[in-house]
Amino acid sequence: MELTSQLALSDREVLDYMLSNRDFTAEELINFNTHSFHNLQYIMYNNPNISNLRFFTSNKYAREIWPIIYNERRIAGENWANEFYAQPEAVWWTIYRGPEELRGSTEGERQDYLNFASLVREVKYPLDQHLALLQVNMRLDVFFSNIYGNLQEASTQLLAIDRNSHLYYNGTSSFYEKIAPEDIRSEFALHTQGSEGNFQFTHEGIPYLCLYTSIERLDSKLLSVVSLESSYNDMNKTRLAIGGATLMLVLILSLITYKLLSVILKRLHLLRDSMKKVRQGDFNVEIPQLGGDEVGELGNHIRQMLSKINELIAEAVNKQASSKEAELNSLKNQIDAHFLYNTLENLKMLAEIEGQLVISDTLTSLGAMLRYNLHWTTHYVRLYEEIQHIQNYIAVMNIRYGGKLELRLDVRQQYRQQEILKMSLQPIVENALKYGMNAPGLRKRGLMIVIHAYEQDDFMYIEIRDNGAGISAERLYNINLALQLDPAAAAMYAPPVNGDSAYDTSGSGIGLRNVHLRIQLHYGKTSGLWLESVEGEYTKVTIKVPYLILSGGLAE
Repeated sequence: MELTSQLALSDREVLDYMLSNRDFTAEELINFNTHSFHNLQYIMYNNPNISNLRFFTSNKYAREIWPIIYNERRIAGENWANEFYAQPEAVWWTIYRGPEELRGSTEGERQDYLNFASLVREVKYPLDQHLALLQVNMRLDVFFSNIYGNLQEASTQLLAIDRNSHLYYNGTSSFYEKIAPEDIRSEFALHTQGSEGNFQFTHEGIPYLCLYTSIERLDSKLLSVVSLESSYNDMNKTRLAIGGATLMLVLILSLITYKLLSVILKRLHLLRDSMKKVRQGDFNVEIPQLGGDEVGELGNHIRQMLSKINELIAEAVNKQASSKEAELNSLKNQIDAHFLYNTLENLKMLAEIEGQLVISDTLTSLGAMLRYNLHWTTHYVRLYEEIQHIQNYIAVMNIRYGGKLELRLDVRQQYRQQEILKMSLQPIVENALKYGMNAPGLRKRGLMIVIHAYEQDDFMYIEIRDNGAGISAERLYNINLALQLDPAAAAMYAPPVNGDSAYDTSGSGIGLRNVHLRIQLHYGKTSGLWLESVEGEYTKVTIKVPYLILSGGLAE
């Protein structure tokens, strides 16, 4: 309805027609009727729900053109017109009863009076001057299709009450045989509060529920009245049925609960007796299978717990026996180590007496290596202690390689106090000798091993580089990858080839991977080692550990 009024007012020629201050010629009237008036008819008939589109003008020069343009005197005395003039709103909604056509009834013709929902808009043109009234009407049975339709339930009805307390409803419904619409209006007048809400009332012993809400534009209320008679009757029947069913269910559940409790308590008593025996020290109690429910699961857990307790007792006994045996072995090894040191010292003195200085020096280095290997008071040493061990190792191995091994140190004095894991450099140097001397001609010119240390970003980097055979690119990739994986996965990526393994343990007992894992175990995942190599040129192993000077940052 609002869209229809806006479209009608958008035609400037219609406004000019009602504003004219002269009589129109026949040709002008024909043109207006052909174009502008035809557009108004199209707007009205385009929406079949619209009953009327009317302009009421007081201009004596604007001729009436039915059924759209009328003179304003035709609505003089109409209630809806008087109410509109009495209020200042430019757009006004109302419900009124009036004729479907304003042309009046002729002799022998009946005029029907119907209820309409009406939109009234004042037309001011130009310069905010009153020009006409625009009225858009819709039959109330179309406007309130849910009220006047036949699809409502027999126990529920919709009604509307306008600003003048006029009631609109479907009079053909059987709902009003038990309560009159006037009674509903009376109850509504007594209970209504605010723009929306609900209330209950009783009429002739039948309870009703009324819900209401506002239709703001029409200044009306929409009511939904529900008869609770059938609901209350059904509720009573349902209550009785539920009460009987509940009583029966309680009896059945009581019987089932009694049976279940007798079975469950019997098995719980069995578990209680078994746990009493365990508390008295009998850990060999046999607990039978008690089913697959919670009690049976509890019995199974107790059975597993007793089995675990027996295993732990046996393990504790074995550990105690192993501890005693380890103490004896430790004492024996200590005696054997002192015997070995004394024997090496005697051999060294004999070599010096005989003038065999090379043998004497080699025995000195070998004795120092043995003391370093066998004396484990802590996992951590200073870097210079590990370097001294490497020097002794090179001195001993030079006997085998005829003095072809050379060790160079590029370690600043203050870095020699750096903390490092014991036996972390020797396996790397051992691998350098084992695989680096395989290059053709290297045994003639000799193998050089360089140890270089530097500090960067709070980490100490120690590089062990040799000029040996080197490693192929594919093999180097597999080795570095294997250093990062768990042992099972590392075996897939870097399998030993003819004894050549990235974490070979055949020589020193501690391979590269073991060194890498020890470093990460003690210093975290940000530490470790990795390899760089060019086949036929060099191999470099870099160790990364946190920068920690054990002497407090001062060189000795």
